[in-house]
Amino acid sequence: MGGVVHKRGDYIGSGFGSVGGVLLFAIATGFWVWLAPFGVMTQMAVLFHTAFGLVSLVPYAIWQTSHWLTTRKAPRQVRKISGYLGFWLLLISIVAGVVITWEAGFETFVSHGWARVHLWAGVLALPFLVYHALPRNASENQSGPRALLFPFDYEPARRRMWARALGTAVGICALLVVSAELYRARSISSYLPPAVWKPSGGANPFSPSNSNTATSAPAPPEAIGNSQSCGTSGCHTAIYDEWRVSAHRWSEEDQFFQAVRTATTEAQGIESTRKCGGCHAPASMLSGYNDPRLGKDVPGYHEGDSCIVCHAVRHVDERGIGSYVLGIPKSYLYEYSDLRAAIFINHFLIRAYPTQHDRDYDLTIARQPESCAPCHKEFDKVEGYPGLLEVETQYEDWKRNEWNTNPDTADRLRCQQCHMYLQTAAGEKGDPYDLRIGLGRKYHSHRFAAANQYMPLALALSGAPLQVRDVEQWLRGDRLVPEIQQVWPRGPIVPLEIKAPARAQPGEWINLQALLTNKKAGHSFPTGPLNVVRVWIELEVRDQKGRVVFHSGDIDAKNHVEPGSYVLRPIAITEEGQVIMTPDIWHPKGPIYRPAIAPGKTEAFDYRFRIPQGVVGPLVVSGRLRYRKANQFFMDAVYPHRHREAPVTDLSNASTHIAIAHGATMHGRHALRANVGPPSAEKTGTKRGISHLYR
Repeated sequence: MGGVVHKRGDYIGSGFGSVGGVLLFAIATGFWVWLAPFGVMTQMAVLFHTAFGLVSLVPYAIWQTSHWLTTRKAPRQVRKISGYLGFWLLLISIVAGVVITWEAGFETFVSHGWARVHLWAGVLALPFLVYHALPRNASENQSGPRALLFPFDYEPARRRMWARALGTAVGICALLVVSAELYRARSISSYLPPAVWKPSGGANPFSPSNSNTATSAPAPPEAIGNSQSCGTSGCHTAIYDEWRVSAHRWSEEDQFFQAVRTATTEAQGIESTRKCGGCHAPASMLSGYNDPRLGKDVPGYHEGDSCIVCHAVRHVDERGIGSYVLGIPKSYLYEYSDLRAAIFINHFLIRAYPTQHDRDYDLTIARQPESCAPCHKEFDKVEGYPGLLEVETQYEDWKRNEWNTNPDTADRLRCQQCHMYLQTAAGEKGDPYDLRIGLGRKYHSHRFAAANQYMPLALALSGAPLQVRDVEQWLRGDRLVPEIQQVWPRGPIVPLEIKAPARAQPGEWINLQALLTNKKAGHSFPTGPLNVVRVWIELEVRDQKGRVVFHSGDIDAKNHVEPGSYVLRPIAITEEGQVIMTPDIWHPKGPIYRPAIAPGKTEAFDYRFRIPQGVVGPLVVSGRLRYRKANQFFMDAVYPHRHREAPVTDLSNASTHIAIAHGATMHGRHALRANVGPPSAEKTGTKRGISHLYR
């Protein structure tokens, strides 16, 4: 290996001069990449280490073969055995290096095992090769004072050989240093936000939002956005395709949010919109583009909650209102380039040298339910209302109820287990992070299927039909999640049950009861902005001729739920006492009525009507629980110049029969108005439902 043969002076050093120089450079850069901190120089070292290693493979093989042919008959002394051991260890390291080079260039991630083999085989080979390459002065058996003073062979040919090798190594190192110096990466510290950005007073420049960056200053938008790079890398393609049509992706572009933000700005000023921006528009707000007057073509507008916003958080807490600190990932070389070659190099570096990438996008926080608290817990402090007014309570609902408090920990579920259920990648490759933890081609869904089946189609997003399909399946409880099926029950999220008497007679007053059980939701049902969301019960009674005996929960000609229907929502009022139905949802005085059903709980809704004369039994009582993302009052406010309707999804249904006794007397020709419960009517606030005879 060292370039000497058994006979003194018989060198093949001319070949070793160049090949040995590359080997010395590979050793030096290998230790640099292993031990030096992340930076431009280290990344350049990875590229040079790889490139020169590949280029020298054939010359090294030729030189090593010649060397072996020349020395194979030499006596098997310690130095020769050391050379053999060093050669085989080095060969193993080279093979592993070729494998990880291929994986970094054309696979989704570098195998940890091959990376360890490449490193440690090379490290272990080094002492054997050093001992082999630097023999004693005269012979292997030389001893005495001269051997101590002159332990190495300084014969001229050997000096020339090592001088050539060292010169080659120094030359490549110089080229490496020059390349690193010529590369200019954009500095985060030099970023200037748009001129309209003004920091809020206090420690957090983004208040009243609780969101902040690790630098407590706006960050370059490409540093906290640039989500498309996650999808074009070939690593997270399936996840990216799902995310870009999910509510996280269009959280700022959401037309409902835009209407509310505009109204908020007009009423309370631009600074107040930061309270919403930490969750709905973090990619733009944390880069200083939170001013709605800047329009829609600002950085981050089409990313909303970008990949980085969720995956690069450094701290979260349970205060809500965007209570997180976002880390600013360090960029790899050519991270923001559009050139294909530069993109290839960037992705190669991330896979070949993933240490910083894994550190910046550590999933420890993202895998915990606490990571949902910052944006799924909203409250407000308003005048005249004691304490904090909870507006969005999904996280607290989960934390306080059975899916988190069940004494049997095996029966508990986290947010991610339900909303990020496992999917199977369509291609041959799975997601790198999930492959590393043994999931194979399975990965965690990033559709975040929940309850908005309107907005993906309204925004005409690519893949919207699939997103809407998944959301509707989720709302109906049709989605089977095998990994939690032993805990999570089958069937509707909120099943409906109807209780009615077995028999009745014309003229008799009948009491019906609709029971709703929050069977599967991890939080209260319904959830979200409850004065916008519309969930109601439709109940109908028909006789055997199909004539309507009683009906509640119909939709009128203007697409409003009829007055008196059971609507599961609060009624919030302004300080002037006006019911809030339009986008002005930012300043309620307090809820009058909030019929949300806690996880595992059942709520009963009572109906009463009189059976008219002439019905043909048995009566068929049917009901369904209906849902739409936005009530029509809100829709009319968001789209004042065109009529739009949010689609309706039936979440569950039930039916039963009431036998009609013969020979009953007639007590009246018309069914009376039914008392259907508390003040929950959408339009008038009446407590009474409407029944229709033979409608």
